Amino acid sequence: MSQNTRTGRTPVRGFTLILGLLFVAALVAVVVATQARAQSAPPEKLTEEELLSRITVASENAPDFEATVTVEQTLVPEGLLGASQGDRAGNSGPKSARIWHGGPDKVRSEVQGENSDQLFVKNGSEVRAYDGATNTLRTGEKPEPEGRPEEAASPEKIDEILAEISPTSNLQARAPVKFAGRWAYPLTLEPKDKNLTLVERAEALVDAEAFVPLSFELYAEGTAEPVVRYEASDFEVGPIPDKRFQLEPPPGATVEQMEEPGNGEERGEDGGENREPQRVASVAEAQEAVGFPVRQLANAPGGRELAEIRVAGSDGVIQTYGEGWGSVVLVQKPDQEPENADQSQEDSGREANGEDDGRDEQLQVPTVDLGGGVEAKEISTPIGTGLSWSANGVSYSLVGSVPAAELEEAARGLISGS
Repeated sequence: MSQNTRTGRTPVRGFTLILGLLFVAALVAVVVATQARAQSAPPEKLTEEELLSRITVASENAPDFEATVTVEQTLVPEGLLGASQGDRAGNSGPKSARIWHGGPDKVRSEVQGENSDQLFVKNGSEVRAYDGATNTLRTGEKPEPEGRPEEAASPEKIDEILAEISPTSNLQARAPVKFAGRWAYPLTLEPKDKNLTLVERAEALVDAEAFVPLSFELYAEGTAEPVVRYEASDFEVGPIPDKRFQLEPPPGATVEQMEEPGNGEERGEDGGENREPQRVASVAEAQEAVGFPVRQLANAPGGRELAEIRVAGSDGVIQTYGEGWGSVVLVQKPDQEPENADQSQEDSGREANGEDDGRDEQLQVPTVDLGGGVEAKEISTPIGTGLSWSANGVSYSLVGSVPAAELEEAARGLISGS
């Protein structure tokens, strides 16, 4: 396989942007669909271009509100998600959170678990997160961006997004329907060639007044029920007291400082570490930019070709094989094993002292033998697989919407050098 890559744009960023607009808006700005009254007359039918344009500005126009958000998923293996959140029962069933929104700079969410609660508050640039499993409050600062989008994406930008996804995806907006007493636009995004991906389709119902998703569902190949389902309910619109966006340390809580954005992230103009990963033409060119050996998949799943190579400063190389829904991504970066070893020693020390943070039970990521003395962590889900391992001072991550066996075969080929 040639190390040179094609120069055309990769559509994956377009459909990822659309999914991101739908899903992130649903989880963060979801309840801006605020007018709880039923709408008597159906709204006008919008084209895909018009609907996407209105979605882009929905979060900037949100009034104060509170609502309940429920997410149900079957992607993460049983017990892994719950254990990672301090839920010692390992429950990976539906999760609900109460959300309060007091403007772009004021957000509060509360997730009540069987054994502990988790709270998150953003008040201006101040961020606080409380984990009831460890009785720990973490505080930090998140500087606001210099400017926020105030206008919808231009027709040219929308056309660009649609042009990127059209070779691999179908996007369809249908006539408004009633959902929970409100009019909403059904929006469907699905791959054109479903033989290249495990994803069947994504569906959303976008509020016809506020233009944020009231529901979101992601379907895997051969499944009648969605593997991810989101729904918003119990909208209450009105002023939120300022005290709602304050979070004081609970009795006996440990207070920790959040990690500041890495020093390297603030070296954008000088060191370049915070720049957008730059596209390069070949593996050889990527090798010149980094200080570790850069490898290439000899046998990418399904014969996918190397479509794009990006270099993230001197810290990483990102290779994309194939396009759109069927893309397989290989990330290579220097191994951080020494830091992981220190963390492991800390964990061992806590265990020796009888300390239990409530996270160890059932928090076991499955592993797979890749040969050559290399063992990888593997997360296999109905819509894709992810592998991560380290070898010879380099950390590798390989992900794609392909069956686990195909990804494992590609990883073994990389390790063996065949």
